[in-house]
Amino acid sequence: MRPPKQFLPTAAPDPSRRRLLRAAARLAPALLLVGCGFHLRGSTDLGFRTLYIQGPATSPFVIALERRIAATTSTRIAPNAKTAQAVFTLLAEVQSQVPMAYNADGTVSQYQLRYTVRYQLATPQGRVLIAPAEMTQTSNLSYSSGATLAKANESDLLYRGMRGELVDRLMFQLAAVRLN
Repeated sequence: MRPPKQFLPTAAPDPSRRRLLRAAARLAPALLLVGCGFHLRGSTDLGFRTLYIQGPATSPFVIALERRIAATTSTRIAPNAKTAQAVFTLLAEVQSQVPMAYNADGTVSQYQLRYTVRYQLATPQGRVLIAPAEMTQTSNLSYSSGATLAKANESDLLYRGMRGELVDRLMFQLAAVRLN
């Protein structure tokens, strides 16, 4: 039989090395994010300093667009069309549900939700910068008559997400416009 091993006391770790390891552990996540190309969404540079948004003031799309422009651009929302460099006009905003599938008893089991906006962009003098255009976002919603309230809340969340996607797509189009 072997005699038991005896453990000898070791020297205490070097404090400067410990500090260096802690600093490296704190920087590692940041270095990984930088290495993968991640960056926070910065401001979008629009080709005009002021924008007037023409449409129903209570429209969820108009409210979302105004918030996005105020939060992510240096462009300011003008109080009227005469003081703006560009005028965005919301021509139509439609939310709809289309039945896509039915159960054996003939009730709807799946809907396709559609969010469509029609818009144009022009100068106050009437020069068209973006001709009347339409964007549509769709999403599928399974439906159960036993969970009516839950499905209504889910559809509201889906419409909100689709609205955000449409605002993102519109911001890309607005960023491509130049007044020259």
